[in-house]
Amino acid sequence: MAQNTAQLESIQPADQTAWVKSRRTMPAWLMSLLIHMLIGTLLILTVQTVSKGISDEPARKGTIALANRSADTTEYETNENTANANGTQTADAQAAEQAVDNALPSLDLPPSDLGNLLPRGDEAIGGQESNGLPSAGSQMEGGAPSKGGLGNEGTTSVFGAEGKGTKFVYVFDRSGSMNGAPLAAAKAELLKSLNDLDKLHQFAIIFYNQEPFVFSPRGDRPQLVFADEQGKNLARQFVGGVIANGGTKHVDALKIALKMNPDVVFFLTDADQPTLLPHELEEIHRLNRGISIHAIEFGYGKYDGRRNFLVKLAEGNDGKHVYVDISGLRASPSY
Repeated sequence: MAQNTAQLESIQPADQTAWVKSRRTMPAWLMSLLIHMLIGTLLILTVQTVSKGISDEPARKGTIALANRSADTTEYETNENTANANGTQTADAQAAEQAVDNALPSLDLPPSDLGNLLPRGDEAIGGQESNGLPSAGSQMEGGAPSKGGLGNEGTTSVFGAEGKGTKFVYVFDRSGSMNGAPLAAAKAELLKSLNDLDKLHQFAIIFYNQEPFVFSPRGDRPQLVFADEQGKNLARQFVGGVIANGGTKHVDALKIALKMNPDVVFFLTDADQPTLLPHELEEIHRLNRGISIHAIEFGYGKYDGRRNFLVKLAEGNDGKHVYVDISGLRASPSY
């Protein structure tokens, strides 16, 4: 410091100002240069760091984090595997899992064959019902059942109208005009026809007046039942309890019969009036899926050859029309 002061005193006053300026200019210039170099270096390092982060960062995957809370800390576990201490944690977890497996009893369950438990799509629902009565399955819901039967085709008849197949439905008039000998004869013929059926054949019975009265052993919707001894015995009881009364409405009973999709329908009535109207005959024909409908007509005296609705019903549905003179008919069925 003393040396610098001596130098300054030795310089002439006019030159002192220039000397001071020169001494001060050099540090400022160097300082500015250093600052700019430092800023440039920092800028280069920053650009390189950002570029590396963009290019080298791997694609992110979603993870599930489980938080394990303790008294002082919260630990998070994820489902991602890393190259650090996660390997050790995974090994520890596997060892713990193995210890749990060894501690628990082994449950060796037999394999389940669902194919044998579920019905096939082409297999009709049937078999022994809860009340012991074999059933051909539900016929009134979910569309018409298959026409394929379990046994060989059988042949049976009602007053000479012969039907062949495995499934038969009897639709008989029980209106007030059928009271007495006509209904007794109809019952006897029905039971006689049932006796022709084999135990694997199926049948249904519908007596009707203004409303259908359906043989439903299980007490629910109309359905076919098997013609084994149990089914026939129950049918005899049902037929024995039928009485004649009321008016006549044909179409509803016929629709129920067609919904069961049998091979043959035996339709018996003494009613020339009311008739099935043309549009009702067309509807029956439209609902028919290859079913033979035999029409049995009860009347007094000889047949006069009229082409009434019963003739048209049989002709339009691959059936046969039979006229029965009941003027001298006597029948005493045993049921």
